[in-house]
Amino acid sequence: MANGDDQGTAPTPVPVLAVGLGRGFGGKSTGLAELVWRARHQGRDVIVADGDVRSRTLAGLFPDEALAPPTGELPDIKAWLARVLNRMIREKRSAVLDLGGGDRVLQEYGRDLRLVEFCARRGIEPLALYFLGPEEEDLRHVLSIWEAGYFRPARCLLVLNEGVIREGRTVAGAFERTVGDPGFKAMVGAGAVPLLMTRLACMDALRTLGAGFYRAAAGDGIEIDPVEQFMVEDWLADLEAKRARVGASAWLP
Repeated sequence: MANGDDQGTAPTPVPVLAVGLGRGFGGKSTGLAELVWRARHQGRDVIVADGDVRSRTLAGLFPDEALAPPTGELPDIKAWLARVLNRMIREKRSAVLDLGGGDRVLQEYGRDLRLVEFCARRGIEPLALYFLGPEEEDLRHVLSIWEAGYFRPARCLLVLNEGVIREGRTVAGAFERTVGDPGFKAMVGAGAVPLLMTRLACMDALRTLGAGFYRAAAGDGIEIDPVEQFMVEDWLADLEAKRARVGASAWLP
């Protein structure tokens, strides 16, 4: 955190570049949207940047403000990402960034700009959020990005998403192979922090309502029944408690 001035003003938060990575259908867009809504619920505005040209889910959730590249071509994505970073610096604002799979973009961009070092020199705190389902390919994709080394910040969350587990499988059984994998253990040994994001039973209903999690939990101007409202409230409390327990709350935008 930056220091306040001599008049006792509140300290200015350090801008955070929160980058979501992982294969499709791992809950990445949902997890990133929660970060945006959380920041705004706490009074902080953030830049929303959707570089996942295949799904555009984040842009769909924030249609009036999300920044997106004009095409999926790498030169366009790289130029767009530079604009996002420049805007963060000019406006001293955090950004929540969905890079889709992320591997090709980070590999190409890593040749032009060492992103972690760039953030350090420009007063930005980088955060990698890997979203993992229980499939072997989910972990393989994450490890390919991690081992390439193009974006390996000190702060890294491995979000194990219960919401994408197929019916009939337990959480322990679904992720047993993932957490026991030598590559996963190597990431944790290097400082990456695992975090289980539990299933939200009324997620489909919330998508129909088009409401953010925090508005739904507060019943803020939307039609939501008390049972669903409690589910969302309880889900958010559980997620926040887990982040606090591992010291990751302060990492977020």
